[in-house]
Amino acid sequence: MGPKVTLFTLSVAPNPAKVVILLEELGIEYRIVPKEVGNGPNGVKNDDFLRVTPNGRVPALIDHTNEDFIVWESGAILLYVAERFDTTGSFIGKTLKERAEVWQWLMFQLSGIGPMQGQHYFFRKSNQVKVDQSVYDRYLNETYRIYGVLEKQLETHEWIGLDRFTIADMANYPWLWLADLCDIERSKFPKVEAYFRRIKSLPSVIRAYEKLGAKTE
Repeated sequence: MGPKVTLFTLSVAPNPAKVVILLEELGIEYRIVPKEVGNGPNGVKNDDFLRVTPNGRVPALIDHTNEDFIVWESGAILLYVAERFDTTGSFIGKTLKERAEVWQWLMFQLSGIGPMQGQHYFFRKSNQVKVDQSVYDRYLNETYRIYGVLEKQLETHEWIGLDRFTIADMANYPWLWLADLCDIERSKFPKVEAYFRRIKSLPSVIRAYEKLGAKTE
């Protein structure tokens, strides 16, 4: 019997990582298909892959248990996989109130730390054209503001959404992991740092990053 889902990834990029963590938590048999940047034969901009996801980005997921249904965009994939395979509601919420708590912190990541820290990483590490210092400052300052929001939440919560590990945590963690690669001083936020290390030690997270080709150390 083959895997239940196929997940298209790109090295240890944060958005695919969040989905792999959920799949590991659920114990679902899955297959990873690594992609590459660009429009080469295995590239995310290749015509074949654009038929999987018109946005030409990872992750994208094929659910072989549901007529090879395709889902793309990491937030949508987290919600879909949790709805389909998390029969207890543990990772997505068991009541409407719980689900709303999870949703809002998931959207917080999708609209906040992801775009802001992602742009900071691009201009600091990937961009070959020098830009004005104000551009660096804009994304760095906004990233730190967002870390401050997380810090405040974690002063009174062990996890950012509910009283347990949910897809909201799975979504935010990979961006905290990326901080070390883009000169974000996570240690300025002691609650965030402790939260990061707590998640980093989870067996599902260790397995996820090993399968993506990285170590959690």
